[in-house]
Amino acid sequence: MRAPDIFKPLHILIALAALSLAACGGGGGTAAGSGGGEPVTLTITTAALPGGSVGSSFSTPLEVTNAQGDVTWGVAAGSLPPGLDLDDTSGVISGMPTNSGTYGFTIEADDGAATDTQALTISVGNVGLSATSGLVFGDAWTSQAVSLSADGATGSVSFSIVVNESGGSLSNQNGGAGTATYTPGTTGGSGVTDRVRATDAGNGQTFDLDIDVMPNPVVSHTASFGSSDVWWIDMSTKFGSHAYATDYHKALVDVGLRATTSTGAVGTEADEIAAVWFRVELLRQVNPMFLRNADGSEGSGLAITFPYVEPGAGYTKPAPADWLNGSPTRYSQMALTRGSDNGVIGTAFLDGSNNNSHENDTTSGGVELGVFTNQITPIFNNAWGNTLDNSPITNADIDALKALLYGLPSPGGRYNLIRRIGRGFAYTVAAVVAHEVGHSLGLSHTSPSEPGSIMNASALISPAATYAFTSDDVTALQSGLPGAGKSTGAQAASQKSGAPGGGVCVCQCRARTPPKGR
Repeated sequence: MRAPDIFKPLHILIALAALSLAACGGGGGTAAGSGGGEPVTLTITTAALPGGSVGSSFSTPLEVTNAQGDVTWGVAAGSLPPGLDLDDTSGVISGMPTNSGTYGFTIEADDGAATDTQALTISVGNVGLSATSGLVFGDAWTSQAVSLSADGATGSVSFSIVVNESGGSLSNQNGGAGTATYTPGTTGGSGVTDRVRATDAGNGQTFDLDIDVMPNPVVSHTASFGSSDVWWIDMSTKFGSHAYATDYHKALVDVGLRATTSTGAVGTEADEIAAVWFRVELLRQVNPMFLRNADGSEGSGLAITFPYVEPGAGYTKPAPADWLNGSPTRYSQMALTRGSDNGVIGTAFLDGSNNNSHENDTTSGGVELGVFTNQITPIFNNAWGNTLDNSPITNADIDALKALLYGLPSPGGRYNLIRRIGRGFAYTVAAVVAHEVGHSLGLSHTSPSEPGSIMNASALISPAATYAFTSDDVTALQSGLPGAGKSTGAQAASQKSGAPGGGVCVCQCRARTPPKGR
């Protein structure tokens, strides 16, 4: 699955080690402290700047500490490379260099109480360096390879990592073609920035590319063939007529996690991040329902895998009424689709003639295993008191969405609201997914109905509701699913929902809303 590369890279504001062409130095000014303590000193902490390339966009921030007020920036001596400017309020140097060469200058910062200066250098060459593939939303994900390409060089190009906070590596270097592969290391749970340099052997000029490295949120959500039943949750289906590319898009619109105007396959920047975050969150919610770890690893649970990426070529779905039994070449699908029967939020077909379950999702009548998101969203919005559907996410929410995707602290904004609605809706959909997969694996409705059972015939959609498989359900599934210590025999007949005398049993599951005042 290729994630869209549509976001400009973020620049994490950190002080970097001095480059070989950078000149460090400068004086400092002080402002009086309070209460008799040590004086507070305004200090420019930027010690080095990346190189630029003629005709390539350039943007890098300057940073200070201990500012007592708004900082005004300026060039005190020397000059920036032609084509670049310094914003006197934000401290960002940006533009497009027009001439090659090495340019030295002195930056001054003034907070109204003190000033500081710093001598810096920018080297502008004709060689440029870019990431051609592998970035996700402008970021590199841990352990996910990024393809690099240099152009404009007069000779062979060599590559090096001059700032390596992630512990990344370079491989597949081809100096003549100006290409290489950069693979970031780990981030320690938060974002870091590596700096990769291309050096033109023809004239010694360099170009530096900053690459933001973020935690990989789906690294563990992979299919585990041969020891698990592998279920792919299909979010690409479209049933009926509506303006959105898929039912998944429509559901996100209905709960406010996608702009109402994003009717094509690709939405806004915020839409695309939200779509990936919600899918990851759905898997984080559904995995524990099958006693797995949230990231999809085995934990102490059942032998069933919900991968992030659909199994590729060489893997097939089983025939109807045929068990997976941990086959290394087969997987099952269920679809998140719209439904035509008002109030029905999920459907599963069971084959009663041979007491086996259907484990694929297609029949002549349409979807066999379905979660009807268009029936869930209005009930969810009412039960959760969702106001996000009236004020959908926008690009102003990008920082909050990225923090949610990567598991980073709140950056402010609508982070808490988006998290509450996104996680709540993901849990609601996951509960219906688990319920219908339970049917397809042979479980009947809990009888008598147990409010907390995930196989309850009438799910109560509410923030206060929690669902889990009963101990009897778990016992039946453990005997039917593959894996270490588990047999592959038929499940207990009492857990089956087959129609007497053969035929097909159709389970249509409905939801109900909590009483008023709950």
